[in-house]
Amino acid sequence: MTQPTPQFVTRRGAQLLLDNQPFVVSGANYWQAMNLGMPSGPSSNRARVLRDLADLSSRGINMIRILAASEASQFGKQPDRMYPALMRAPGQYDDEVFAGLDWVLAQLPRFNMYATVSLNNYWTWSGGAAQYVSWATDTRIPYPVQWDPVRQVFEGGDYQAYLDYTNRFYADPQIYNTTQRWYRSHIERVVSRVNTVSGTRYSDDPAILAWELMNEPQIVQGPAGEKQVARWIDDSARLISELDPHHLITTGAESKNGRDWFHIMHGSPAITLASCHFWPLNWGYYNSTDPSSASVDYSIAKMRDFVGDNAKWAHELDLPTVLFEFGMMRDNWGEFAGLRAYEPQAPVSHRNRFYAAVYDAVRKQLAPHGPFAGAAFWALDRRSAARAARLE
Repeated sequence: MTQPTPQFVTRRGAQLLLDNQPFVVSGANYWQAMNLGMPSGPSSNRARVLRDLADLSSRGINMIRILAASEASQFGKQPDRMYPALMRAPGQYDDEVFAGLDWVLAQLPRFNMYATVSLNNYWTWSGGAAQYVSWATDTRIPYPVQWDPVRQVFEGGDYQAYLDYTNRFYADPQIYNTTQRWYRSHIERVVSRVNTVSGTRYSDDPAILAWELMNEPQIVQGPAGEKQVARWIDDSARLISELDPHHLITTGAESKNGRDWFHIMHGSPAITLASCHFWPLNWGYYNSTDPSSASVDYSIAKMRDFVGDNAKWAHELDLPTVLFEFGMMRDNWGEFAGLRAYEPQAPVSHRNRFYAAVYDAVRKQLAPHGPFAGAAFWALDRRSAARAARLE
């Protein structure tokens, strides 16, 4: 069967275009794709990937957001981290994991789908920016607090200590050249890679919608911090644009820290697509153990304000923006209190209300009414598949 030939998604002002027609992202986060696509090993499950892509496509999903980065520790296996890692040590790659990424990208045209490809991660579940700091300083990562779904509390390490440690990736002048040399080398390795399945260089592959600098880079307080983050974003985005003139470039930012930080994180001329995420539980708006409508209603109200604010800020920069992450756990009360909320049988009454409200809010801000270009739910998992909707 002849596969359709995809076209590059492009941008005109604050609108995404495909073949000169408006393009709307109806997306899903699928962070495990690279490992599932491996040719062999315990992580490999290509049959599942094909089922997942077929199911998503049948529901109107046209974009998956995936990782092209994961890093191993010099101190052995670490908690809550995906394995095997793509990068075993700076500049040392697992070819089997890279082959998994090749294979996944090569499948997308069969399903009329695109990928937003993230080149790093702020959080530890893939190694991420903290692992670069660990390599550069030969120190152990001070892991942050973890969410206990049974007790409904955060517990464990010092969250601020983790932020301070990880922010050194782009804010510590003593190691900046080292971390950025490794990171820029990784960018070059990925963007310039020739796919071993399709034979297409990644920079020439229309199945890639956008490159993302990092999943959820965090702010660094103070005027010096603003300059450090802005410098890192501009340097990184310019490098990608030099290597690859075809693809959109986004930051991966949550855009939760107000207008000034939105402009700092999206002000580089090399950034061509804005990013935002919305997490009502993590940000203290939602109580998953409350069966009443109070906290879900409050979460929806805060989400609408958030979408409206991000629309205004993106309009000021004449950038399209995508809600690249949003999510809500299953009902966590009564029979499904505690860990049972993670079972596929757990109801999703609050989630369904919240998801419907998110899609409605974003839909109202689609061009020509606003700069939003779509949304992507977090995340596809066969144990708890989320309801998706086409945003048109």
